[in-house]
Amino acid sequence: MSGVETAVSGATAPERDSTTSLCDSATLRVSVGELVAFACRRGDLVGDGPSGPTAQEGIRAHQKLQKQRPPGSEAEYRLEVQWQCEGQTLTLGGRVDILHPQTDLHRPVQLDEIKTTYCPPDKLPDSVRQLHWAQLKVYGFCYLLQQRADADQSGPADDRVALQMLWHNLKEKKTYPELLEFNWAELEAFTRVALREYIQWHRSWQQHRQRVKASARALAFPFNDYRPGQRELAVAAYRCLRDGGELVVEAPTGIGKTVSTLFPAIKAIGEAQVDQLVYLTAKNSGRQVVRETAARLHEKGLYLSVLEIQARDKTCACRLGLCSRDADGICPRTRGFFDRLPEARRELLGEPLITPAVVAQVADRLQLCPFELSLQMLPWVDLVVCDFNYVFDPLVRMAALQDQRQRRALLIDEAHNLGDRARAMYSAALRRSDSRRAAAACKGSHPTLRRSIQSLVKALDKWIAECRQNDTATQANRDTETWVTPLSDADHRPTAISRAAHKVMAIVSQLWEQSQSPPEAIAEWLSTLYRYLTIEQLLADQHRCLTRAETRQPPWQEHELKLLCLNAADYLQQCYQQFHAVIAFSATLRPASYITGQLGLGAQSPYLALPSPFRPEQLGVYLCPYVDTRYRARNRATDALVEMVFRVYQSRPGNYLVFFPSYRFLQQVAARFSERFPDIALVQQESGSSDRERAAFLERFSEGRQSLGFAIMGGVFGEGVDYVGERLIGTIVVGVGLPQVNEEQELLRRACDAGDSHAATNGFDIAYRYPGMTRVLQTAGRVIRSEADRGVVILADYRFADPFYRALYPDHWQLRTCGSGEALSDALHRFWQPVHNG
Repeated sequence: MSGVETAVSGATAPERDSTTSLCDSATLRVSVGELVAFACRRGDLVGDGPSGPTAQEGIRAHQKLQKQRPPGSEAEYRLEVQWQCEGQTLTLGGRVDILHPQTDLHRPVQLDEIKTTYCPPDKLPDSVRQLHWAQLKVYGFCYLLQQRADADQSGPADDRVALQMLWHNLKEKKTYPELLEFNWAELEAFTRVALREYIQWHRSWQQHRQRVKASARALAFPFNDYRPGQRELAVAAYRCLRDGGELVVEAPTGIGKTVSTLFPAIKAIGEAQVDQLVYLTAKNSGRQVVRETAARLHEKGLYLSVLEIQARDKTCACRLGLCSRDADGICPRTRGFFDRLPEARRELLGEPLITPAVVAQVADRLQLCPFELSLQMLPWVDLVVCDFNYVFDPLVRMAALQDQRQRRALLIDEAHNLGDRARAMYSAALRRSDSRRAAAACKGSHPTLRRSIQSLVKALDKWIAECRQNDTATQANRDTETWVTPLSDADHRPTAISRAAHKVMAIVSQLWEQSQSPPEAIAEWLSTLYRYLTIEQLLADQHRCLTRAETRQPPWQEHELKLLCLNAADYLQQCYQQFHAVIAFSATLRPASYITGQLGLGAQSPYLALPSPFRPEQLGVYLCPYVDTRYRARNRATDALVEMVFRVYQSRPGNYLVFFPSYRFLQQVAARFSERFPDIALVQQESGSSDRERAAFLERFSEGRQSLGFAIMGGVFGEGVDYVGERLIGTIVVGVGLPQVNEEQELLRRACDAGDSHAATNGFDIAYRYPGMTRVLQTAGRVIRSEADRGVVILADYRFADPFYRALYPDHWQLRTCGSGEALSDALHRFWQPVHNG
């Protein structure tokens, strides 16, 4: 066992010498693009959305212009030079788009840089033009320096170079050249300033990293002892982080998954096995646990910088009402953003916990966009805590996390949520009503944009007419028609809608490039449209085109076109390849074949299933097969459920939660319960509740209370919440948690049955029973959270007795079957009797 494995297991790791700073002895490698992006960016933060040409459009334009170069010119000319600056040896390199050799003594060598836009270059913001020229100037410096090095053997070096910027307007299909000449002194001075700023920052960063590594090597496990299973998890996690690859861990609730994965990950940083940690969690409560764990490790002597990235909607100063856009619709905090950014970066470097509150404080003082500031700090922290979408969503995933020069480890908490979340990330929909409202919002202020959106609405109408003409409806009733179109054949794709959508985005991109903005009222719709175009580029066999039309009278009929992803495993797998190691963990990851098939993890990846750290007698699990919660039986089941809830509550009054499969069923049982037992107050989860309302709901479940709550299975109160001690002493799970039967779930079921899915098995299990059981197990896991907890779980449905479900029950469950209400009351009395006697 290695020294670090010993440390993870509880002993002290052997001391090692501190790492030598890269700036003191080693050559520092930096690309021209990296240098310019860090040290030469000045002025405004341009755009607040998907602006500019796509990568594919840029590549096509580059290739077109490079093919038009004159004979003797060279495309993608490689430049790499070594230089001393500020006592640091650097290797600076990159590829210039076109090099034109010297044709006569009166004209120097010329370097061309190609930039694609949607508007003429004179309409581009100064900050964008200056950034483009900065890159070309550094290329010019590299070329002249390279010539000076070669001149030692061949003769005098060039002292001048011609630099030409080629702005190619995609909308006009026209190129705008701008040619300037520079001498060595000018380019050397410009590049030296940029390198000086970069080197100074790099030295500060390396000093920070040395402190992090030294403290990580000396760090001991922050608790006196490991819970059962924690040591095994920590060692397995460290081996995965050391060797690379994937690890899947099902660790029951209460085992301490966060510290058991973070501690070995931090030790791996100390041993230079990984450079940065990315911790993903789908719930706010998960981020809170990471904060608390990091704070405990800081108290133990760890020097580690943690960045918590919060959603834009909850971070943006404009959306929070802290500032107002100017007459041009531009946020004032984006004006001069990059001029004030360096000071903010210096202030936040090495900050132990860079929470949204800390970022907001610095952003308010320097008048910066807080969300963008948090993204700018992402490469300069040791641990990033964020939502799934910042790694996996093709629209919002962060480019800084895709730089494979850094060895990053990906820790995926509550990984059971990733499959459904990823399918949504790789799906996209357009609705007629939303598009009509967007067009109306542009009336008067943006006539060209309005006309383009109206053309999109017409294209959507025409697509519906074509579907009706083909008479291929898979479902038709009085109100709605539905069509499912395969996407494997390009002839079946809605290409007219795509063309119209591209025209809309071209106009929007042109506005952004000119530091203008479309109406703020259509920002969400534009994001939806951009998602549609992005997903369209990624379509594969696992996608279906789902079209719905409501048969209302014009112009009020509703049309929806959805590109539906049935399995995102391939896309997730591509994202994993950006990371040195991936650890996916949750309390409910079963069966293994289902999980690996949904999450894109290798079927041969190690799968670790840990036992519960708690005594089986702490939890009473009671199966009540005398209740039938299926939809057609719910009217009859209501009275039986009301009586069951009362019996459970009466057995020992305290805090209980009853979880339902739908709001409608919840409200039906709640109304009947209040009629029969008006003296017992109910607290109900409301659809679309705010953060404040959710907090008020949870406040009812505190120590010493006797609250009876009705909530939704799989919702915010059924996952990721620690009801420690007397905060929750029992849950009643109403039904087996099956997702709602609809066209999308049925498409998933049929695809699995046909063998079109990664997990080609029983489609009903994949689409319904496995996801349902995951919700059940998550809900049941709320009850026992510590060694002192004691509580009950009631499974209210005859289907829980089926062998399929029994095979998925946790090993520590000691299931008792109660055939009647009286039998349940007797069993609960026996369970709680030691408490009462105590």
